[in-house]
Amino acid sequence: MHNRLKLFVLTTVVVALLAAAGAQAAEYPRKPINVLIGFAPGGGSDVMLSMVRPHLEKLFKTTMVPVYKPGSGADIAFTELAMSKPDGYTVGITTTPQVPINPIVRETQWKMSDLIPVANVVTDPGILVVRADGPLKTLADFLKAAKEQPGKLTVGASSAPGDDWFAMLMLNAAAKVETNIVPFSGDGPSWQAALAGHTDASANNLSIVYSQVKAGKLRALALMADKRTPFLPDVPTFKELGYDFTSGSARGFSMPKGTPKEIVTVFASTVKEVMDSAEFKSNAEKTAFPSDYQNPEQYAAYLKTLEGVYRPLWEKYGKSAMGK
Repeated sequence: MHNRLKLFVLTTVVVALLAAAGAQAAEYPRKPINVLIGFAPGGGSDVMLSMVRPHLEKLFKTTMVPVYKPGSGADIAFTELAMSKPDGYTVGITTTPQVPINPIVRETQWKMSDLIPVANVVTDPGILVVRADGPLKTLADFLKAAKEQPGKLTVGASSAPGDDWFAMLMLNAAAKVETNIVPFSGDGPSWQAALAGHTDASANNLSIVYSQVKAGKLRALALMADKRTPFLPDVPTFKELGYDFTSGSARGFSMPKGTPKEIVTVFASTVKEVMDSAEFKSNAEKTAFPSDYQNPEQYAAYLKTLEGVYRPLWEKYGKSAMGK
């Protein structure tokens, strides 16, 4: 009888907790949602949020407030996200390779298991760009200049380590050249420096610099993808030019560990609803936004897979580049 009573009490508690969680999800969201961004305005995370934010706000009937926390390769933002209250009102834009690689390359105050991947939004291939009116017209020009003056050619990257940073290390190794990789606080400052002539080039992402390339302000030398993109069909890939590597960055939403599954599901399904809409798809096509929705399970698996990809790259190229 005693065991039956314990079982009844336990069952009652579980049912009550599930009901409370269901009610919480049904009411979500009831107030503005803060979105932590680990890079400066104008970069890839900013572009990603701008694509989905108006639609999410309309469906959620609340505002999404961008909170910029640039620095330390997005670790400042990721740390705050990991330590935030798991109630669905603080989400972060998680990026690759920063999420899988940062805890490997240095001691961080957060780890991947502190975050719940919610939804991936974009997987954006890398691209090497230069100022359109500059002397470098092709990748061959770029590599010739790099060989003639080792270490002098400056190439901006969004952070170190980051996808652009790793890409340039791989190009340096493949082409047997030495370039000066300059880390910035985001993709925006990186391409802006190249446009202003402060650096010779920027290793960036397609969606970030597409409008500048189409406007004739930046020149794309090569794409870091398996095949050419229909958005810039005249731009060759590094692979077809003889340099066998690809690179890019994925960006999505994550929440702190402990966030109720029901809230994660609501947020993820709303992101999918936005990305399935005709208006979003039309905007994505116009802006060369490489959409790639992944649900919580797919996104978590993807990040775990990338951890296995970037670890050997760090061992092969990264450690020596950062003097470790």
